[in-house]
Amino acid sequence: MKKLTYALESSGTPLSDTQEHASHYFAQLLTPSEVAKETRRQPSEVRQKTEGHWVLCGDVSSSMFKRLKTAPSQQLPARITGFTSPAGFAYFVLTHQVENYQHRFLLALTDPVVRTFLASMTNSGKLIFMLGDNDRNDSLLLKSPLLPNLFVPLLEMAPLVNFETQRAALAELPCIQAIMGNPPQVPSLLNGYDVHHVSVSLLLPAVLNKQYVDAMLRASSV
Repeated sequence: MKKLTYALESSGTPLSDTQEHASHYFAQLLTPSEVAKETRRQPSEVRQKTEGHWVLCGDVSSSMFKRLKTAPSQQLPARITGFTSPAGFAYFVLTHQVENYQHRFLLALTDPVVRTFLASMTNSGKLIFMLGDNDRNDSLLLKSPLLPNLFVPLLEMAPLVNFETQRAALAELPCIQAIMGNPPQVPSLLNGYDVHHVSVSLLLPAVLNKQYVDAMLRASSV
């Protein structure tokens, strides 16, 4: 989602679309204050819908986007799944499905930003999803149906960790992302529909931004 015509401006960029069964993108997570800033020039209906909410942004394949635009909201189930990798790092996946298509947000529970987000969700549950059309100039806003209590187990899986642990978790992130692109990895949310294609939106941990800034500072001092 380089540029949007309906909701928020985001910075999602496609990572890969080489496999027929999976498309990969970057996600973005906006706090309520960031949402207010991003939507100040948007139509009033957008500001009213997003006010006071976190917004989780990602992209889906064009085929899935077409189906999302015409599907009734009650036919767009959402599910959250937490898991721990063999290396001991925790993640959670937030899944939407329409017909044979799934979209999966992938977030690392070692990321302090994600912990802050989960803590807010356990209190208010005010969350909006923004799904874009395969990096094109169109998007949809979907209100989260997930109740606050559903986020409590995830918060318990996300203890405070130091910078070294955050950095160590990055090594396996590409592998976890690839696994999440496997259709059977998350069971179908709809009876009678097998999952044929998956869109994965990966939220890059904040530690990557810090490492990048530190590297730029070192380079500028040479």
